[in-house]
Amino acid sequence: MSVMLPTYNQVDFVEEAVRSAVEQDYPRVQVVVADDGSTDGTDRVVLELAARYPDRVVAVVGEGHVGMTLNCNRALARCTGDLVAFHAGDDVFLPGKLRLQVDWFAEDPRRVLCGHDVEAFDNRTDARMYLMSEIVPLTSGEGAAEFICRGTLFGGVSIMVRASALPPWRYDPRVAFAADWLMWMEVLAHGGHFGHVPGVLARYRRHPENVSRNHAATRRDDQYVSLALVESRYPWLLESCRIGRGALHRSHGIAALRKGDARLARRYFGAAFREHPTLLDGAGYLSTLVPNAGGLLNRLRPKLQA
Repeated sequence: MSVMLPTYNQVDFVEEAVRSAVEQDYPRVQVVVADDGSTDGTDRVVLELAARYPDRVVAVVGEGHVGMTLNCNRALARCTGDLVAFHAGDDVFLPGKLRLQVDWFAEDPRRVLCGHDVEAFDNRTDARMYLMSEIVPLTSGEGAAEFICRGTLFGGVSIMVRASALPPWRYDPRVAFAADWLMWMEVLAHGGHFGHVPGVLARYRRHPENVSRNHAATRRDDQYVSLALVESRYPWLLESCRIGRGALHRSHGIAALRKGDARLARRYFGAAFREHPTLLDGAGYLSTLVPNAGGLLNRLRPKLQA
């Protein structure tokens, strides 16, 4: 099995990330580390690790800076395993992760995507901040609909997939910072099964350079692009994409309310209603997230239904 690990300017973290994969107790591991033209010495660390672990680490360095998505494709192109685990240069695998997931796949050939719980931790203190399962409870199912309607159900560092289920184009270069969500939808688009193994088996490092923190606007646009691409490639998922797009509108409306921008929130809630009217149900629940969300939705709904 293979581990794909993209990295860029993560000299302080990349050795721990790579070693956490290399030193797993599963015997046949290929760790492909693709450096995206780092300027801080990350590439030198990667080459040193490849020399230290010549039977396990494949270093992809010196090929210039191409951005996150294309660098991930560099890594995937060198993965040769029938299963691929997704890693990052600032995260950490915990002991037993790979073996548990490989065993899960061996139980049923219909299984194509596996996750597990992940601990988010503060890089400054090493303290746990939260578990991913506290935000999105672990679940299992079949096909892409739930990923489309609810978003990514597992932390990216937890996911392992069957290589045979990967789309032939790998990551789509039109999606700059949220290509992983599109990838999971495409892996499941033809109806494979997804699920999870027990335990907290990876750590997600929170620090000032996290992509999710620094590229929020681009990631938002990427989400809409991803749904449009799924609609165009998999027409049987059209209804799920409408729900998913409406759910995105609703979440951006809630974010706008939290910032005090009722006008922008009204636009997003209106767009959510047009995609799928049921997405404006549950005003009471939304009020627990933002105090004035329920009132705004109740005033808005009659105008939209007119």
